[in-house]
Amino acid sequence: MKQQSRVLREAIRFLKACIIPVGMWVLFAVITGGRTATQRMLINTLRQSVMPSIVCYGLILNMSVGMLNFSGGAMMLLAGIIGGNLAKITNTGIPGMLVFIIAISVAVGLLTGVLYNLLRVPCIVLTIGLMLVWEAVPKVIYPNGLNIKAKMALLARNPHCFYVLIICLIVFYVIYNLTAFGHNLRAIGNNQGIANSVGLDSDKIKLKSFVLGAVFMGVAAVLYMSERGEVRNMQTMGSISIMMDGFMGMFIAMFLSKYCDMSIAVVFGTFSMKMLTNGFVAMGISSTMRDVTQGFFLLVLLVISANSGLLEKRRADKKFAEECRKTA
Repeated sequence: MKQQSRVLREAIRFLKACIIPVGMWVLFAVITGGRTATQRMLINTLRQSVMPSIVCYGLILNMSVGMLNFSGGAMMLLAGIIGGNLAKITNTGIPGMLVFIIAISVAVGLLTGVLYNLLRVPCIVLTIGLMLVWEAVPKVIYPNGLNIKAKMALLARNPHCFYVLIICLIVFYVIYNLTAFGHNLRAIGNNQGIANSVGLDSDKIKLKSFVLGAVFMGVAAVLYMSERGEVRNMQTMGSISIMMDGFMGMFIAMFLSKYCDMSIAVVFGTFSMKMLTNGFVAMGISSTMRDVTQGFFLLVLLVISANSGLLEKRRADKKFAEECRKTA
């Protein structure tokens, strides 16, 4: 009986998590007269959500301990351009591109974590500065960026991109839920002072979060390079646009994680943002209005999330007052 009750509660929580992505799809299907409800449009939106979802997995590992990594897009650009060109030079194809890009991304993530622990400056300040550095490095080594052949872009196509997403989802789930590192990560995020007092090494754990986050960023960089085919160098913080969908999806995922596991919430969050963007495009709304509406939508979710504890407290106080009146 208890098992059935638990399954029912989990099913209800999962249905609550589905409200935003499914509701977004239904809303635009009605508004656009079914143009966004076609199978082709749905598959395209899902495919476009793959790379931002993997970016989001990398960002979440840092965000779990209160660190915003703004250099993620530049890290992807650096690893993608240099690693992609090395794969072309060595003629190792897709396997070489995976190995080179992920290895460079991990090295950059390790360096970022070491600098964070050594310099003791806020993560947002450090990563914004490093963003400019990471953008400049590939421009010096490969001024023309990267241009790959179609046969090396296989991973970005349907259905291979979904296989990559499923693998990343499983790996993230294991790391976040089934390892001591994931438990320690959440412990530091909840209260670093208490976590340190019980013997956790917050510097070491944060360093690991940069390294493991860089693995996901490296995979996302492979998909980004494969999807684009030709990638040019960026400057003056232009690389932040690479990770913006994943960045915005992260906040929705943090809101939805109250109702489902974070690994699923990430996919729901990024799909919701992509559905919002594609829906506005189908409606013919200008890019400026899309940005304003997306920002407002994200703001509403953050306000609701920030005040959810207050609403629960009010309900508990009201219930307690009613029980007091009954016993009086």
